[in-house]
Parts: sequence; structure tokens; C-alpha cells
Amino acid sequence: MVTTVFIVDDHPLVLHALENLIAGAPGYSVVGSALDGRSALTMIRQEPPDVAVIDLNMPGFSGLDVAVELGKEALATRCVLLTAGASQGQLYDAVMAGIAGIVLKEAPVGTLLNCIRLVAGGGHWLPAEIVGEALEVEASRRIKWQKLSQRLTRREMEIAVLAASDKPGGQIAFEIGISNGTLKIHMNNIYRKLQVSSRAQFAQLAAGQIGLKAPHRASDSAAVFAKPLAARNADDEGRAEPPALHDRHGLGARG
Repeated sequence: MVTTVFIVDDHPLVLHALENLIAGAPGYSVVGSALDGRSALTMIRQEPPDVAVIDLNMPGFSGLDVAVELGKEALATRCVLLTAGASQGQLYDAVMAGIAGIVLKEAPVGTLLNCIRLVAGGGHWLPAEIVGEALEVEASRRIKWQKLSQRLTRREMEIAVLAASDKPGGQIAFEIGISNGTLKIHMNNIYRKLQVSSRAQFAQLAAGQIGLKAPHRASDSAAVFAKPLAARNADDEGRAEPPALHDRHGLGARG
């Protein structure tokens, strides 16, 4: 049975290399490609492939945005994200959005083919060395924010929102009509309630958190995804692709 694959990457050279790699492997058919997320979403909706291989860090409509939209529409297409480097927040959001696979662009070429094969068969390719720490650390951070931010008053939360957007203190004070001295009092109260001691620590804790719903527990996420998948991926890595595939193609450009 042939596995149909759609490819998305905003670098033309990388996109071409991916097309050649996947189309040249037995059992795969590249049914389409796109250089941006919005075009990809439109094309995938029209003719859903078995697997969509998507660059994570595309400008505008990112790979994660594409995957989230596809997930909302309950299409049968399973998504694999390619990344040259993802933050812990991005990795956490990807797993929670139901991404079936994540592959680093620096990985051996055969890794992507192994991933596609596993994902097309209903499995997940989420190696513990890539997502394990992100699930633990990021979920812990979000749980801490959800718990401690409930201590803030409405006024303090208003200031926290502005501070999280990296606005300078003087601008925050002006926008909400208070003096710089009063703002400092509010900020000190915010730091105390959130158990941080500086604006840098506050920014690290609050980044991307304001307005979020309560996250999944870190322990549950790590148990479900990281450990079982590490074992399955180790087994799958043992079935290497033919050496010719490694010699003919490269994914040198980073996205």
C-alpha cells in the first residue's frame, strides 16, 4: 500500500530535497507541496494525504498553526513537524496539539523516512531526547503560572498583561493612569505572589501563559509520550533505510 505525503517548507531547496527523498523511497507518493502554511492548508483540505511533513518555523502561518487547524477539522492526515530548533514551549504545544512526529533537520536523512513509516502506521515519533524535557519543564511552568496567577488582583493582572508584553514601566504607568511609584508597588506585589524576584524571572514564568487554559499534567504527558516512544523509536531505528538514500539526498538548509 502506498503512503501519500504532502510536504511544506518555506525554503525551496529544502522542499525540493524532501520531494526527491520521499518520492524516491519505495512505498511513498508525494501528492503535493507548498512553500507556505496557508497554501498548504488549502491544498491539504482539498485532498488529504496520509501524512503531512511540515516545517515548524515558517513565517506568518507556522507549521504548528497548520497542524492545529488540521486537527480541529478532524482530517485523517497525520502531521510530522521538521525543525532546525524548537523552544520547549513549541515542543510542548506540538505534542498537546496531537502532532504525530517531530524530526530535527540535523538528523540523518533515513530518520525522516522511518518517522513517516511509523506515523503512517498509526504510531508516534516523539523521541524522549527531543520532547521529554520540554514536556516536564514546560508543563511544570504552566501549572505554576496557573496556580500562582490566581493570587493576583484584577489590577495586578492588568499590569501583568502589559508587563508580559515587554512594555517599559513608564509606558505601563501612563497607559493605566498611575504614577511610577504606584506601579513599582504593584510590581513588587506581583513578584511576591508569583514567587519571582525580577522582571526577567517574571517574563520567563509568564511567557505565553496569560489567557491559557490549565495545561495537562507534566507527569502524565511524560509517561504517555516520552518513555514508550523512546522504546518504539529505538526499535524502528534498527530498520535503516538503504544506504543509497543517505548518499543521494541532503536537507542542509535550516528553517
